[in-house]
Amino acid sequence: MISTPTLANPIEFRQALGRLAAGTTVVTLTDAHGVQMGFTATAVSSVSLDPPLVLVCVNNKSRTIDPLSSGHPFVLNFLAARQQALAMQFASLSPHKFADVDYTINPNGAIHLSDVLASVECVPHHVAVAGDHTIVIGLVTETHIGADDSPLVYFRSQFI
Repeated sequence: MISTPTLANPIEFRQALGRLAAGTTVVTLTDAHGVQMGFTATAVSSVSLDPPLVLVCVNNKSRTIDPLSSGHPFVLNFLAARQQALAMQFASLSPHKFADVDYTINPNGAIHLSDVLASVECVPHHVAVAGDHTIVIGLVTETHIGADDSPLVYFRSQFI
């Protein structure tokens, strides 16, 4: 019989993961009612090259879960080091996240932020709830290569 493992101390777990440097991404999308939505994420990863798949982890309390799970296209916008203010704007609870932000909207409603390192447009491929987050795997339908700059990195609960 396999015994139940002892779980890591939550505080130490958070501190340990804080030592994993992560790129900073703004996820953008438009819901079924045409409302523009966005949030800052650091839990983003490449999954597969064939087919092209990426993943983003979203807090289960986020109001973006339903649109992300319902087939709406979404965009991963990879931020440059100089875009810390943009990351903070989209990390806020403000209803005006797109204020003073330069972006374009594709005919399908996908929102691409301007002047980012790259953007990856996706449609949901698979969604799985995992603890207090939902993993959204996106099938990549379009990519844009942008500025050739240093990335905005998040490490030990701060941007570096």
